[in-house]
Amino acid sequence: MSLFHPPVPPLGSAEATVVAVVDSGISPDRLDRIDAVLPGVDLSGEGRCRGMNDEALHGTAVAATIIRYAPNAKLVPVKIMNRRGVLSAPALIETAFDWIIEHRAALGIGVICAAFADSSHHATDERFHDTTLQRQIAALREAGVLTVTAAGNWYPEHRGRSLYGMAWPAILRETVSVGALHTQEEGVRLASASQRLPFSSDTCCGTTVFTVPGDPGETSGAAAVIAGCFAALRPLFPQASVTALVDRLLSARREVRDEYGMVWPTIDPGDLLEANWHGQA
Repeated sequence: MSLFHPPVPPLGSAEATVVAVVDSGISPDRLDRIDAVLPGVDLSGEGRCRGMNDEALHGTAVAATIIRYAPNAKLVPVKIMNRRGVLSAPALIETAFDWIIEHRAALGIGVICAAFADSSHHATDERFHDTTLQRQIAALREAGVLTVTAAGNWYPEHRGRSLYGMAWPAILRETVSVGALHTQEEGVRLASASQRLPFSSDTCCGTTVFTVPGDPGETSGAAAVIAGCFAALRPLFPQASVTALVDRLLSARREVRDEYGMVWPTIDPGDLLEANWHGQA
């Protein structure tokens, strides 16, 4: 299979991972599988007249990419962005994670896709230690729930001051942070807009992995791809910890070198899922 070729759906059982999609909602009629979407919650503050409908289409694009790689996945929309795809209040993210924590067991949520980022550029998560969101994501990770985040798309704006960093909330060490790749004739390279941070044992922070984005593109689309990979892997390894699942993901990594000679981990989702599926056959 060629690098980053879309995979053959790997799951042959009825097992399904439930993915909470924290975003702008999901419009089921725009997905290949309308039945993939479970009841969720609208925290956007726009009122019942709009409901879970996704006028911005960002969350729907994320959802479509997830089920492309995990066809049996079920999706729970946790709507925090308005009809323009704008987050009106950052505190809504904490409210969303509170809701997920409260409903996780009943809904069977195993993966959270938070495919958004602010415009910051951090080399460490020190300033966010013991914040509400950090504690929430850490508690979910301890419970076996992965939170997949987008590394951010502001690299050109920041690189003059600092080559390496990530946006919030991807900078939180408890997340699985995802950067974007760009395909070209010679292979793949880091996408020019994608923020990136080499892992440091001193800070325990760093971009977990890079991949070619699905919709909606950039690091949001890359996070959606990796969320789909985890949604496909989880039923194969139901008792695995988050750390074990991340290690399994990275066991299939390849490497790409940037213009400064730094080496970064990349994932071909097709090869990853095919190898793990055949390993279970």
